[in-house]
Amino acid sequence: MLRLLGDDYDPTKRHEIAEYMNMHTEAFEEFLTEVFSKKKSDTTSNIRYRIIDLIDLLNDRLVTMVVELAIVDQDPKVRLQGLQAGYRTRVDSLNDQVLQILNDRDGEFQARKWAVHILASTDSKRYGRVLRHMARDSSEDVNLRKEAVYVLTKIEDSESIGALCALLGDSEVAIRQSGAWALSTIGSPDSVNCLLAALEDDDELVRDWAIRGLRDMNDSHALQGLADVMRSTVPDEQVRMIRLLVEKRSEIILRAIAERLTSSEIDVRRSAAWAMGVSPYPPAAASLQTLLNDPDEQVRDYAKKALLILGRGDPTEFGLSP
Repeated sequence: MLRLLGDDYDPTKRHEIAEYMNMHTEAFEEFLTEVFSKKKSDTTSNIRYRIIDLIDLLNDRLVTMVVELAIVDQDPKVRLQGLQAGYRTRVDSLNDQVLQILNDRDGEFQARKWAVHILASTDSKRYGRVLRHMARDSSEDVNLRKEAVYVLTKIEDSESIGALCALLGDSEVAIRQSGAWALSTIGSPDSVNCLLAALEDDDELVRDWAIRGLRDMNDSHALQGLADVMRSTVPDEQVRMIRLLVEKRSEIILRAIAERLTSSEIDVRRSAAWAMGVSPYPPAAASLQTLLNDPDEQVRDYAKKALLILGRGDPTEFGLSP
């Protein structure tokens, strides 16, 4: 064993080495116990790294033993590689030890991060409550909370959606951003009301993720909520909403954008006229015709192009190439 994994180790022969280990399971188990019990040194660490490198090729019994020994090793790099291997191989029999790693607030971030992903991927039902609590815990490391938010998007149950909605009221802007992104990714109609509330967040990225999430749900309540906000919000926000929503090509959304063609704000009229060229909306033809006399040249040009797409007018009449 030592010869195969020591200084003569050849990574191009991983499959042959792993096959030998699988055929001599008991001998390899004794070797593992010996190697992982030795004090840290360059030699023993390198052998441990090589053993972990073989883990995807070992039988289940050996995989479990390697991960069990690696995640409590004295070498931080070995511990981290052991956790990553545990995640890849979905070893769930060691979840109690993994939970201890997660709960150790003095532990390294990377180790706790992989613990989050292992628990979520192997038994999300059992550990969902732990992960939701971590996402909401304001005393936890923000980056670890963001990892918990990420894995909650893979669980997608009502409790997780409720926890993510609660995060939209968090004092940490990074957590509100992550929560809005997560709800946008899940796209559940159960999150419509909290995403609509997030449209009033002070942070632009939170609002953008909320807009995207509501836009992509194909839910009439979500789209109507977006349209209502577009009508009442400030001009700068109307411009951003138009650009984020125009390609939805929903009657509800296009009608709200068309209403902005009569805005007193030049930037809003420009965006609305441009949008009508991206997503043609025949009921807007009369308003677009009026904009041909707008004092702003860009507004006039966008209106001309939108009308041409609707089949209203001759390009030469508008000073455009046919």
